[in-house]
Amino acid sequence: MDGAFEKGLREIFQSSTRFTSQIGEYILGSGGKRLRPKLVMIMGKAVGLAEEKILPIAYTVELMHTASLLHDDVVDCTSIRRARPTANQVFGDKPALLVGDFVTASALETMCGLGNLDLVAGIIRTVKSMSEGELKELQYAKEFHDDLDIYLDIIYLKTATLFEYCASAPGLAAGLSPDALDALATFGRSVGMGFQIVDDIINLTPSKDDNKDAFNDIVEGKSTLPLVFLFRENPAVLAEMSGIPDPAERKNRLVPLITTGILQRSREVAQQYLDEALSALHRAGVKTEELAWIPQAIASQLDNRF
Repeated sequence: MDGAFEKGLREIFQSSTRFTSQIGEYILGSGGKRLRPKLVMIMGKAVGLAEEKILPIAYTVELMHTASLLHDDVVDCTSIRRARPTANQVFGDKPALLVGDFVTASALETMCGLGNLDLVAGIIRTVKSMSEGELKELQYAKEFHDDLDIYLDIIYLKTATLFEYCASAPGLAAGLSPDALDALATFGRSVGMGFQIVDDIINLTPSKDDNKDAFNDIVEGKSTLPLVFLFRENPAVLAEMSGIPDPAERKNRLVPLITTGILQRSREVAQQYLDEALSALHRAGVKTEELAWIPQAIASQLDNRF
């Protein structure tokens, strides 16, 4: 995103408390791909939406994503994000949570400025889904499982619902038909599912250029897709995990068992979702080079990793 967008984000973080500005500057200064607002901007352009209507949606989705990271890092006790200590490690859990609430409210306020009740209702439903996903992940944390449906439901709620909104909200603002909106929602949802699966694979195949805490999914007891496949192939390993309470010991036991075959199977599932996203663009009638690039860019992150 350009400098004007970044400047606008920083202005939204301004408040009468120093924590808000400090944490906002800390988070925004850590960078990030800004994939969600980029998707909004590209989609808005594809459906012919004026920039003054695109920008509030783009700000809203990035603010919601930022708020979710602040909350998730506290809940998951994450210590590193984008190669730096997480905001809660630097400023404390309470300030991080409260700034997350401030950012959520700011996102809703920004969206209300468009005066479109359907868009507001959509982002509220999305926030509820993201919260439900975090709660469901918390429910299944610490104890590994091999239930594929649970994993897919969690990543849909936590991640893909926001991508779904990113893709469909510009179409809704532009007054597209219900069929076109459904196709755009499918595109966003499929991009989000593929994105999260790829991210989970990256966590288990770290490289020196990554800016995330490698293997933290194992340490936190999360059954991501490669681990679901591992446990389904080796039920005895899953049973063994219940007798190993130490996270570091679990990590040392599991990492050597994650084979190239398991990683490739996981990549194929991600690719299925990304292919589905491209098909949805055709149905929506808004396929552009920029939109088609998004699934390809997500998939390419796994090149040369295993």
